[in-house]
Amino acid sequence: MRSIVLVFAVLLPFVCVADVVVPIDKVETSVNIRSAPDTGSDVVGRLNRGDSLPLVGTGSGWHEVQLEGDTTGFISADWARIRPEEVTRESATDVAPADVAPVIVEAAAEDAAAALVEEVLEEAAEPVAEKVVEEEFEVVVEEVVEEEVAAVVEPDVAVSAAAERAPVPPGVANIKGRENFLVKFRKETEGGNSQVYDNGNQVGIGTTNPKQRLEVNGSIQIHEQNSSVAGLMITQSSGETGYIMHNRASTLTIGAGSQDRITVDREGNVGIGVPKPRHPLEMASGAHVTAGGVWTNSSSRERKENIAGLSTEQARAALMQLEPVLFNYRDDRGEEYVGFIAEEVPELVANGDRQSLSTMDIVAVLTKVVQAQQKRIEALEARLE
Repeated sequence: MRSIVLVFAVLLPFVCVADVVVPIDKVETSVNIRSAPDTGSDVVGRLNRGDSLPLVGTGSGWHEVQLEGDTTGFISADWARIRPEEVTRESATDVAPADVAPVIVEAAAEDAAAALVEEVLEEAAEPVAEKVVEEEFEVVVEEVVEEEVAAVVEPDVAVSAAAERAPVPPGVANIKGRENFLVKFRKETEGGNSQVYDNGNQVGIGTTNPKQRLEVNGSIQIHEQNSSVAGLMITQSSGETGYIMHNRASTLTIGAGSQDRITVDREGNVGIGVPKPRHPLEMASGAHVTAGGVWTNSSSRERKENIAGLSTEQARAALMQLEPVLFNYRDDRGEEYVGFIAEEVPELVANGDRQSLSTMDIVAVLTKVVQAQQKRIEALEARLE
Protein backbone atom coordinates (compact mmCIF):
# COMPACT_ATOMS: atom_id res chain seq x y z
CA MET A 1 0.00 0.00 0.00
CA ARG A 2 2.91 2.35 0.71
CA SER A 3 4.13 2.01 -2.91
CA ILE A 4 0.64 2.80 -4.21
CA VAL A 5 0.52 5.93 -2.09
CA LEU A 6 3.93 7.10 -3.31
CA VAL A 7 2.93 6.61 -6.97
CA PHE A 8 -0.21 8.60 -6.27
CA ALA A 9 1.91 11.39 -4.81
CA VAL A 10 4.20 11.49 -7.85
CA LEU A 11 1.35 11.55 -10.36
CA LEU A 12 -0.65 14.21 -8.56
CA PRO A 13 -0.55 17.41 -10.69
CA PHE A 14 0.40 20.62 -8.92
CA VAL A 15 -0.32 24.12 -10.19
CA CYS A 16 2.14 27.04 -9.99
CA VAL A 17 2.09 30.55 -11.37
CA ALA A 18 4.77 31.96 -13.76
CA ASP A 19 5.02 35.43 -15.26
CA VAL A 20 5.03 35.63 -19.06
CA VAL A 21 5.28 38.56 -21.44
CA VAL A 22 2.60 39.13 -24.10
CA PRO A 23 2.06 41.93 -26.68
CA ILE A 24 -0.31 44.69 -25.61
CA ASP A 25 -3.77 44.79 -27.16
CA LYS A 26 -3.00 47.47 -29.77
CA VAL A 27 -0.24 45.33 -31.37
CA GLU A 28 -1.69 44.05 -34.66
CA THR A 29 0.95 41.50 -35.69
CA SER A 30 4.12 41.28 -33.59
CA VAL A 31 6.70 43.20 -31.54
CA ASN A 32 10.49 43.15 -31.95
CA ILE A 33 12.77 41.22 -29.61
CA ARG A 34 16.19 42.92 -29.36
CA SER A 35 19.59 41.69 -28.20
CA ALA A 36 19.90 44.50 -25.60
CA PRO A 37 17.56 46.98 -23.87
CA ASP A 38 18.18 49.58 -26.57
CA THR A 39 16.24 50.51 -29.72
CA GLY A 40 19.54 50.63 -31.59
CA SER A 41 20.43 46.98 -30.82
CA ASP A 42 19.89 44.09 -33.24
CA VAL A 43 16.47 42.46 -33.67
CA VAL A 44 16.87 38.79 -32.68
CA GLY A 45 13.22 37.73 -33.00
CA ARG A 46 9.57 38.70 -32.84
CA LEU A 47 6.76 37.97 -30.39
CA ASN A 48 3.53 37.43 -32.33
CA ARG A 49 0.15 38.60 -31.12
CA GLY A 50 -1.42 35.83 -29.06
CA ASP A 51 1.93 34.24 -28.13
CA SER A 52 3.91 34.62 -24.90
CA LEU A 53 7.46 34.21 -23.62
CA PRO A 54 8.66 33.52 -20.06
CA LEU A 55 9.71 36.64 -18.12
CA VAL A 56 13.31 36.79 -16.83
CA GLY A 57 13.31 40.31 -15.42
CA THR A 58 12.02 43.83 -15.98
CA GLY A 59 13.25 47.39 -15.52
CA SER A 60 14.17 50.65 -17.25
CA GLY A 61 11.31 50.34 -19.72
CA TRP A 62 12.23 46.80 -20.96
CA HIS A 63 11.13 43.23 -20.25
CA GLU A 64 13.82 40.53 -20.48
CA VAL A 65 12.37 37.28 -21.85
CA GLN A 66 13.68 33.72 -22.20
CA LEU A 67 14.42 32.55 -25.75
CA GLU A 68 15.52 29.14 -27.00
CA GLY A 69 18.47 27.62 -25.17
CA ASP A 70 20.20 29.87 -22.64
CA THR A 71 19.73 33.11 -24.59
CA THR A 72 17.47 35.97 -23.59
CA GLY A 73 16.06 39.00 -25.40
CA PHE A 74 14.46 42.32 -24.57
CA ILE A 75 11.01 43.68 -25.45
CA SER A 76 10.03 47.32 -24.93
CA ALA A 77 7.55 47.79 -22.09
CA ASP A 78 5.71 50.25 -24.35
CA TRP A 79 4.60 47.32 -26.57
CA ALA A 80 4.32 44.39 -24.14
CA ARG A 81 2.91 43.61 -20.69
CA ILE A 82 3.42 41.00 -17.97
CA ARG A 83 0.72 38.36 -17.45
CA PRO A 84 0.65 35.60 -14.82
CA GLU A 85 0.18 32.12 -16.33
CA GLU A 86 -0.63 28.77 -14.65
CA VAL A 87 1.87 25.94 -15.24
CA THR A 88 1.13 22.32 -14.19
CA ARG A 89 3.71 19.82 -12.97
CA GLU A 90 3.56 17.92 -16.27
CA SER A 91 4.78 21.04 -18.12
CA ALA A 92 7.20 22.17 -15.44
CA THR A 93 10.19 21.04 -17.48
CA ASP A 94 9.32 23.69 -20.07
CA VAL A 95 9.20 26.53 -17.58
CA ALA A 96 11.90 29.22 -17.83
CA PRO A 97 14.66 29.37 -15.16
CA ALA A 98 12.89 32.26 -13.39
CA ASP A 99 9.88 29.95 -12.77
CA VAL A 100 11.77 26.94 -11.40
CA ALA A 101 11.24 27.97 -7.74
CA PRO A 102 7.52 26.96 -7.63
CA VAL A 103 8.40 23.52 -9.03
CA ILE A 104 11.05 23.04 -6.34
CA VAL A 105 8.43 23.96 -3.73
CA GLU A 106 6.08 21.33 -5.14
CA ALA A 107 8.79 18.66 -4.93
CA ALA A 108 9.57 19.63 -1.35
CA ALA A 109 5.88 19.47 -0.50
CA GLU A 110 5.61 16.00 -2.02
CA ASP A 111 8.61 14.77 -0.02
CA ALA A 112 7.13 16.16 3.17
CA ALA A 113 3.76 14.59 2.43
CA ALA A 114 5.33 11.22 1.58
CA ALA A 115 7.30 11.24 4.82
CA LEU A 116 4.13 11.99 6.74
CA VAL A 117 2.26 9.16 5.02
CA GLU A 118 5.09 6.75 5.73
CA GLU A 119 4.93 7.68 9.42
CA VAL A 120 1.19 7.20 9.48
CA LEU A 121 1.45 3.81 7.75
CA GLU A 122 3.99 2.57 10.25
CA GLU A 123 1.72 3.49 13.14
CA ALA A 124 -1.38 1.93 11.58
CA ALA A 125 -1.80 -1.67 12.79
CA GLU A 126 -4.99 -2.73 11.07
CA PRO A 127 -5.59 -3.07 7.31
CA VAL A 128 -8.76 -1.06 7.69
CA ALA A 129 -6.66 2.02 8.43
CA GLU A 130 -5.16 2.02 4.92
CA LYS A 131 -8.19 3.62 3.35
CA VAL A 132 -8.24 6.25 6.06
CA VAL A 133 -4.54 6.90 5.52
CA GLU A 134 -5.08 7.38 1.77
CA GLU A 135 -7.82 9.91 2.45
CA GLU A 136 -5.66 11.69 5.02
CA PHE A 137 -2.78 11.63 2.55
CA GLU A 138 -4.85 13.39 -0.11
CA VAL A 139 -5.93 16.06 2.38
CA VAL A 140 -2.40 16.51 3.71
CA VAL A 141 -0.91 16.82 0.22
CA GLU A 142 -3.43 19.42 -0.85
CA GLU A 143 -2.96 21.47 2.32
CA VAL A 144 0.87 21.30 2.20
CA VAL A 145 1.01 22.21 -1.49
CA GLU A 146 -1.43 25.08 -1.12
CA GLU A 147 0.45 26.52 1.86
CA GLU A 148 3.92 26.16 0.29
CA VAL A 149 2.88 27.50 -3.10
CA ALA A 150 1.05 30.42 -1.52
CA ALA A 151 4.11 31.21 0.63
CA VAL A 152 6.61 31.14 -2.26
CA VAL A 153 4.83 31.75 -5.56
CA GLU A 154 2.28 34.41 -4.62
CA PRO A 155 4.89 36.81 -3.12
CA ASP A 156 6.94 36.42 -6.32
CA VAL A 157 3.98 37.43 -8.43
CA ALA A 158 3.33 40.41 -6.19
CA VAL A 159 6.97 41.43 -6.33
CA SER A 160 6.97 41.23 -10.15
CA ALA A 161 3.95 43.49 -10.40
CA ALA A 162 5.41 45.90 -7.84
CA ALA A 163 8.75 45.96 -9.66
CA GLU A 164 6.98 47.00 -12.83
CA ARG A 165 5.38 49.96 -11.05
CA ALA A 166 8.39 50.83 -8.87
CA PRO A 167 10.28 54.08 -9.56
CA VAL A 168 13.60 53.83 -11.39
CA PRO A 169 16.41 53.40 -8.83
CA PRO A 170 19.10 56.12 -8.59
CA GLY A 171 21.83 55.87 -11.24
CA VAL A 172 19.57 54.13 -13.78
CA ALA A 173 18.72 56.26 -16.83
CA ASN A 174 15.21 56.68 -18.16
CA ILE A 175 15.74 57.11 -21.90
CA LYS A 176 13.04 57.68 -24.48
CA GLY A 177 13.74 58.81 -28.02
CA ARG A 178 13.13 58.29 -31.70
CA GLU A 179 14.81 55.80 -33.99
CA ASN A 180 18.22 56.84 -35.46
CA PHE A 181 18.70 59.80 -33.07
CA LEU A 182 21.69 59.88 -30.75
CA VAL A 183 20.81 60.35 -27.08
CA LYS A 184 21.25 63.65 -25.24
CA PHE A 185 21.06 63.58 -21.45
CA ARG A 186 18.96 66.50 -20.18
CA LYS A 187 19.37 65.42 -16.57
CA GLU A 188 21.58 62.89 -14.82
CA THR A 189 19.13 60.03 -15.42
CA GLU A 190 16.86 61.45 -18.13
CA GLY A 191 17.68 61.25 -21.83
CA GLY A 192 16.01 62.01 -25.13
CA ASN A 193 16.73 63.02 -28.73
CA SER A 194 19.77 65.11 -29.63
CA GLN A 195 20.42 67.10 -32.83
CA VAL A 196 22.52 64.23 -34.24
CA TYR A 197 20.71 61.91 -36.64
CA ASP A 198 22.39 58.72 -37.92
CA ASN A 199 20.60 56.49 -40.43
CA GLY A 200 23.53 54.07 -40.65
CA ASN A 201 25.02 55.59 -43.82
CA GLN A 202 24.79 59.37 -43.40
CA VAL A 203 24.93 61.59 -40.33
CA GLY A 204 22.93 64.79 -40.08
CA ILE A 205 23.30 67.56 -37.50
CA GLY A 206 20.14 69.62 -37.41
CA THR A 207 18.66 67.64 -40.30
CA THR A 208 16.97 64.25 -40.65
CA ASN A 209 17.60 64.03 -44.40
CA PRO A 210 21.41 64.10 -44.88
CA LYS A 211 22.61 63.63 -48.45
CA GLN A 212 26.32 63.20 -47.66
CA ARG A 213 28.33 61.22 -45.11
CA LEU A 214 28.04 64.29 -42.85
CA GLU A 215 25.63 67.17 -43.40
CA VAL A 216 25.24 70.14 -41.07
CA ASN A 217 22.22 72.42 -41.18
CA GLY A 218 23.85 75.68 -40.11
CA SER A 219 27.35 77.05 -39.58
CA ILE A 220 30.49 75.25 -38.42
CA GLN A 221 33.18 76.90 -36.31
CA ILE A 222 36.65 75.42 -35.91
CA HIS A 223 38.33 76.99 -32.89
CA GLU A 224 41.83 75.84 -32.08
CA GLN A 225 42.63 77.00 -28.53
CA ASN A 226 45.98 75.27 -28.02
CA SER A 227 48.03 76.38 -31.07
CA SER A 228 48.36 79.22 -33.57
CA VAL A 229 46.78 77.37 -36.50
CA ALA A 230 43.22 76.13 -36.99
CA GLY A 231 42.03 74.37 -40.08
CA LEU A 232 40.09 71.75 -41.94
CA MET A 233 42.06 68.87 -43.48
CA ILE A 234 40.72 66.76 -46.37
CA THR A 235 42.83 63.70 -47.20
CA GLN A 236 42.36 61.31 -50.12
CA SER A 237 43.14 57.59 -49.97
CA SER A 238 46.34 58.34 -51.92
CA GLY A 239 47.58 60.38 -48.95
CA GLU A 240 47.51 63.81 -50.61
CA THR A 241 45.75 66.44 -48.55
CA GLY A 242 43.66 69.48 -49.28
CA TYR A 243 43.12 72.01 -46.51
CA ILE A 244 41.90 75.38 -45.37
CA MET A 245 44.14 76.87 -42.67
CA HIS A 246 44.02 80.10 -40.67
CA ASN A 247 47.04 81.19 -38.61
CA ARG A 248 47.75 83.74 -35.92
CA ALA A 249 48.86 86.33 -38.53
CA SER A 250 45.25 86.28 -39.81
CA THR A 251 46.36 84.66 -43.07
CA LEU A 252 44.03 82.20 -44.73
CA THR A 253 45.65 79.50 -46.85
CA ILE A 254 43.92 77.09 -49.20
CA GLY A 255 45.98 74.05 -50.16
CA ALA A 256 45.61 71.25 -52.69
CA GLY A 257 47.87 68.30 -53.34
CA SER A 258 49.54 68.97 -49.97
CA GLN A 259 50.81 72.38 -51.22
CA ASP A 260 49.71 75.96 -50.57
CA ARG A 261 47.79 77.27 -53.58
CA ILE A 262 45.88 80.41 -52.55
CA THR A 263 46.77 82.86 -49.79
CA VAL A 264 44.63 85.68 -48.44
CA ASP A 265 46.37 88.05 -46.00
CA ARG A 266 44.84 90.29 -43.34
CA GLU A 267 44.79 93.23 -45.85
CA GLY A 268 42.72 91.27 -48.33
CA ASN A 269 45.51 90.73 -50.86
CA VAL A 270 45.15 87.45 -52.71
CA GLY A 271 48.11 85.45 -53.91
CA ILE A 272 47.79 82.51 -56.30
CA GLY A 273 50.94 80.52 -55.76
CA VAL A 274 52.32 83.51 -53.81
CA PRO A 275 52.67 83.09 -50.02
CA LYS A 276 52.94 86.86 -49.33
CA PRO A 277 50.99 88.81 -51.96
CA ARG A 278 51.78 92.55 -52.33
CA HIS A 279 48.88 93.40 -54.64
CA PRO A 280 45.09 92.91 -54.52
CA LEU A 281 45.65 89.98 -56.88
CA GLU A 282 49.08 88.55 -57.61
CA MET A 283 50.06 85.52 -59.68
CA ALA A 284 53.13 83.31 -59.27
CA SER A 285 54.16 84.46 -62.77
CA GLY A 286 54.50 88.04 -61.50
CA ALA A 287 51.37 89.33 -63.22
CA HIS A 288 49.05 91.24 -60.94
CA VAL A 289 46.20 93.66 -60.59
CA THR A 290 47.15 97.03 -59.16
CA ALA A 291 45.26 98.84 -56.43
CA GLY A 292 43.72 100.96 -59.20
CA GLY A 293 42.37 97.87 -60.95
CA VAL A 294 44.87 97.75 -63.85
CA TRP A 295 46.01 94.34 -65.04
CA THR A 296 49.80 94.28 -65.31
CA ASN A 297 51.65 91.56 -67.20
CA SER A 298 54.87 90.05 -66.01
CA SER A 299 57.65 91.22 -68.40
CA SER A 300 60.96 90.79 -66.62
CA ARG A 301 63.92 89.60 -68.70
CA GLU A 302 64.64 87.16 -65.86
CA ARG A 303 61.48 85.28 -66.76
CA LYS A 304 62.15 85.14 -70.54
CA GLU A 305 64.39 83.23 -72.95
CA ASN A 306 64.93 82.81 -76.69
CA ILE A 307 64.65 86.58 -77.10
CA ALA A 308 64.84 87.75 -80.77
CA GLY A 309 64.02 90.99 -82.56
CA LEU A 310 60.77 91.47 -84.51
CA SER A 311 61.30 92.56 -88.09
CA THR A 312 59.31 95.38 -89.67
CA GLU A 313 58.07 93.05 -92.43
CA GLN A 314 56.75 90.51 -89.88
CA ALA A 315 55.01 93.21 -87.90
CA ARG A 316 53.52 94.92 -90.99
CA ALA A 317 52.26 91.59 -92.37
CA ALA A 318 50.60 90.64 -89.07
CA LEU A 319 49.07 94.11 -88.70
CA MET A 320 47.53 94.00 -92.15
CA GLN A 321 45.90 90.63 -91.35
CA LEU A 322 44.25 91.84 -88.15
CA GLU A 323 40.51 92.43 -88.55
CA PRO A 324 39.12 94.63 -85.76
CA VAL A 325 35.42 93.91 -84.94
CA LEU A 326 32.64 95.18 -82.70
CA PHE A 327 31.02 92.55 -80.47
CA ASN A 328 29.46 91.72 -77.12
CA TYR A 329 30.03 88.66 -74.94
CA ARG A 330 27.15 86.17 -74.71
CA ASP A 331 27.15 86.51 -70.94
CA ASP A 332 27.29 90.32 -71.09
CA ARG A 333 24.88 91.49 -73.78
CA GLY A 334 24.52 94.95 -72.34
CA GLU A 335 28.13 95.96 -73.11
CA GLU A 336 29.76 96.39 -76.54
CA TYR A 337 33.48 95.85 -77.11
CA VAL A 338 36.10 96.40 -79.85
CA GLY A 339 38.67 93.68 -80.45
CA PHE A 340 39.64 90.64 -82.48
CA ILE A 341 38.51 87.03 -82.99
CA ALA A 342 41.11 84.65 -81.59
CA GLU A 343 40.55 82.03 -84.28
CA GLU A 344 41.08 84.61 -87.08
CA VAL A 345 44.21 86.53 -86.05
CA PRO A 346 47.55 85.86 -87.80
CA GLU A 347 49.85 83.21 -86.40
CA LEU A 348 52.31 85.79 -85.08
CA VAL A 349 49.90 87.03 -82.39
CA ALA A 350 47.78 83.88 -81.89
CA ASN A 351 47.84 81.82 -78.71
CA GLY A 352 48.26 78.07 -78.86
CA ASP A 353 44.68 77.32 -77.82
CA ARG A 354 43.24 79.75 -80.41
CA GLN A 355 40.70 80.73 -77.77
CA SER A 356 42.41 83.75 -76.23
CA LEU A 357 44.68 86.66 -77.10
CA SER A 358 47.49 88.57 -75.44
CA THR A 359 47.13 92.31 -75.81
CA MET A 360 50.89 92.71 -75.46
CA ASP A 361 51.42 90.71 -78.69
CA ILE A 362 49.27 93.13 -80.66
CA VAL A 363 50.84 96.14 -78.96
CA ALA A 364 54.29 94.88 -79.97
CA VAL A 365 53.22 94.52 -83.63
CA LEU A 366 51.71 98.01 -83.66
CA THR A 367 54.78 99.45 -82.00
CA LYS A 368 57.11 97.95 -84.62
CA VAL A 369 54.99 99.22 -87.51
CA VAL A 370 54.67 102.70 -86.01
CA GLN A 371 58.41 102.86 -85.42
CA ALA A 372 59.08 101.97 -89.07
CA GLN A 373 56.57 104.54 -90.26
CA GLN A 374 58.12 107.18 -88.02
CA LYS A 375 61.56 106.56 -89.50
CA ARG A 376 60.14 106.90 -93.02
CA ILE A 377 58.42 110.17 -92.10
CA GLU A 378 61.63 111.55 -90.69
CA ALA A 379 63.50 110.58 -93.89
CA LEU A 380 60.91 112.29 -96.09
CA GLU A 381 61.03 115.41 -93.97
CA ALA A 382 64.83 115.49 -94.28
CA ARG A 383 64.59 115.30 -98.09
CA LEU A 384 62.06 118.15 -98.16
CA GLU A 385 64.35 120.37 -96.15
